[in-house]
Amino acid sequence: MYGRREQVEAHSFLVGRILAAVLRTDPDDPNRPLRRTTVGMAGGIGIALLVMGIVLIVSLLTGMGGNAWREKPGFLVVDKDSGNRYMLVDGRLRPVLNYASARLLAEGEPQVAKVSGEELADFPKGAPIGIPGAPDALPSPVAGGQPWTVCAGVQPDDPGLAATVGPMPGMSELGPNEAVLARVGDQQFLVWQGTRLRITAPWVPRALGLDPARAVPVDSAWLNTVPAGPDLGAPPVAHGGAGPVVAGQQTVVGQLVTAPEAVGDKTFVVDAAGLVPVSRTVAALLGADPDVALPPTITITPAQLATQQVLPAPVWQAELPPQPPTGMDLDRRVPCVRWAADEVTLVSAPDMSGTAANGEIAGVTRDGRVADLVDVRPGAGFIARTRPAPGVPGAGVYLITEAGAKFPVANEKAAEALGYSVDAAEPVPADLLALLPTGPVLDLIGRSQSATEEETR
Repeated sequence: MYGRREQVEAHSFLVGRILAAVLRTDPDDPNRPLRRTTVGMAGGIGIALLVMGIVLIVSLLTGMGGNAWREKPGFLVVDKDSGNRYMLVDGRLRPVLNYASARLLAEGEPQVAKVSGEELADFPKGAPIGIPGAPDALPSPVAGGQPWTVCAGVQPDDPGLAATVGPMPGMSELGPNEAVLARVGDQQFLVWQGTRLRITAPWVPRALGLDPARAVPVDSAWLNTVPAGPDLGAPPVAHGGAGPVVAGQQTVVGQLVTAPEAVGDKTFVVDAAGLVPVSRTVAALLGADPDVALPPTITITPAQLATQQVLPAPVWQAELPPQPPTGMDLDRRVPCVRWAADEVTLVSAPDMSGTAANGEIAGVTRDGRVADLVDVRPGAGFIARTRPAPGVPGAGVYLITEAGAKFPVANEKAAEALGYSVDAAEPVPADLLALLPTGPVLDLIGRSQSATEEETR
């Protein structure tokens, strides 16, 4: 007779053979068929318990437990039901107007605690706190090096302008001999190769082959973004008096001489001491000046030129176009100035006359220098400082956001609270910064201040 123990062992052995036959197709397999499942489950439970223990210890050490926001200041409390944001100030939950205000109140990045609306319902509430109109989204601290593009004539029959921070699609760089004839009121300018040349006489455009009637009406703020070059008018050349004999002809000081077959300089102006090389632009201006009556231009051969005293070319003409430029094609295009890495380039962009103007931004002010259209491209926001002028230290640090506005940063501590370094602020010309509307000053917020008090500071 078998005892109960032997019967149980026999039953277990039989069940094991049946399971092995079903799961492994081998009833004589010595390994238990469910061994891996059991070991894996036990190991998973052990790892989960270990992770939970680590999280619990970290929460206790860092004060990030479920109720830590009640005792430790600096938490941004988010209502999980409504999305409202609060900060605990003097035992009261005070609504925070925006994320920038939360950082300025916490003097850094606040810890976030998500709490149910039911748990917050019975907690005492206070007045809103923060800076009205401060940004709710802050640009990346590593952003910077963005190009600025300022376009003129964006409104029909109106010298409006558009400012874009960041890459702008559809732009075409003007060629080395292309220019824009611009007009501010009755004053005309030639914008060429990143400089603006003030035209001092009404006959100058036609002397260069440009039509004054096609001058682009622009805003003075657009011209201010272009570095000033020399005036463009009657060249500072002496006139009158006897010059040297050239090709057997007595010349007059200021008279033009051309050597079309010569290698190198081909056009000259007569000086008392010899011939002075001048560019085609200067020659066109000299020949068209209505206030000077010059004898006809003398044409000579290279051999005759070799017998003359040729003087150095004047330094002042190096800043002028070497030849009369062609006007930019304005068919469905607008002239723009692109500023990048301290380099100014003249470009053209598609017609923007159908683009809607920017809407009003709460807390942001505009003056007469602000562009009609402002676009800060996604990811193009950054912290900037006014680029110092020669001999003048730069002043002013600004946070430029994708909302299309600049926000003055009060000091270095405020910049650090927002997550930025003043030393890393990118220098930008003041004329470009003036094109953006200005928001409220971003400064550290005292815990006793309300939104109304902050707004009136």
